[in-house]
Amino acid sequence: MRKVKLAFWLILLGLLGVVFWQNQTFFLEKRGVGIDYLIGNYHTPELQIALYFLIFFLVGLLISYFSSLSERFVARKTNRKLKDELTNVRKKISDLEASLASQQADRTFTSEAANVPELSAT
Repeated sequence: MRKVKLAFWLILLGLLGVVFWQNQTFFLEKRGVGIDYLIGNYHTPELQIALYFLIFFLVGLLISYFSSLSERFVARKTNRKLKDELTNVRKKISDLEASLASQQADRTFTSEAANVPELSAT
């Protein structure tokens, strides 16, 4: 499975490299972004389009990371709770097995004592 994953990522990176190489003039062209508000307008400095792609990709990664953060905290809390419950159940099982073993040992001891003939005093 590791080799398949590695091959998949290498193929994906290769395809992205081919797309970038074939569109090099587009990605290296410098453009500015302008936003027109009702009260004014804002223009960014001219950057290469590839940097805009990279910036928006990283912003998307950060948004997805922070949106899933609460779910991961809940999952971690649930995982910790289930591990504690599993530990308690395993302890209870070992206690029950120990008490069962001691009860069986007492039964065999009493049954052996009942089978031993009594010595008569002469």
